[in-house]
Amino acid sequence: MDARIQALPFDPATLRGLSAKLLNSHHQNNYGGAVKRLNAIRTRLAATPFAATPGFELNGLKREELIASNSMLLHELYFSSLGGDGHTMEPAMALALAASFGSMERWREEFSAMGKALGGGSGWVLLVFQRREGTLVNQWAADHTHALAGGVPILALDMYEHAYHLDHGAAAGAYVDAFMENIHWARVYERYQHAVHAASEPFGAAQDDVAGAVLLDVRRAGVFEKATSTIPGARWLDPAEVDRWAGELPPDRALIVYCVYGHEVGRSTAMRLRAAGLNARYLRGGIDGWQSAGRPLEARLPGGNAAGSTCPPGQGR
Repeated sequence: MDARIQALPFDPATLRGLSAKLLNSHHQNNYGGAVKRLNAIRTRLAATPFAATPGFELNGLKREELIASNSMLLHELYFSSLGGDGHTMEPAMALALAASFGSMERWREEFSAMGKALGGGSGWVLLVFQRREGTLVNQWAADHTHALAGGVPILALDMYEHAYHLDHGAAAGAYVDAFMENIHWARVYERYQHAVHAASEPFGAAQDDVAGAVLLDVRRAGVFEKATSTIPGARWLDPAEVDRWAGELPPDRALIVYCVYGHEVGRSTAMRLRAAGLNARYLRGGIDGWQSAGRPLEARLPGGNAAGSTCPPGQGR
């Protein structure tokens, strides 16, 4: 089946610092060209007698297939990354960036600097979910053949000159700044959610599994501060600082973390703990599912964890 060209997911006349002329040319000529090239390569491969084809010819066809495939996919990700205001995002997305990079600002500084470092050359800067460790990383790529094995890209910055030359000439830095101001974080967050859910599904724990496990409340700090109750025996730890406190946890105990609904905050925290060698899982349904099932809760005292606990947030007891 032939690959089909996807339409732009935004009105090209509405982006700031990137003209409709540039975006339409990029979409029609570079992205569209990659899709057409991939279809032509697939047609050739379908008719190729592999056993009788010289190695150099087969290598060339498969290499071109890889280049065209990644060009198509990365361009689709690039265009899907645009159309927003560059700043508005779900708190859980900001938390994911803070947990992996230290802060949203630190991520932005690194990602932007990587793009500008590629100016005058070619390549991509990708924000990638690294499923082995449950983290987000900024990936550098010099061309379409580079990929982080096991990674799921969720945001793409095209640093080939065709992405900016019509508007900015050789001023690649101005283009990177414009890109950053047009990121559509809602779409990025949706891709992040899908990547985390797919990778973490085997590590879910049922409510009956809580007995005998070390129970960790990893709701976002802003959510936890407003909460009036916790699951009995739980200890709150800030998920944005998981790298700091992971080494304080018992390596020989089963750990179960929970957030509000059992979505990406708890799931990604469990994955990060597992990458640190700990036996961690996330509670399916989170505290909301626990409460809906009629399971017991205990009151949380203002400024502390729960009634009867002397453990301040982020410290052991």
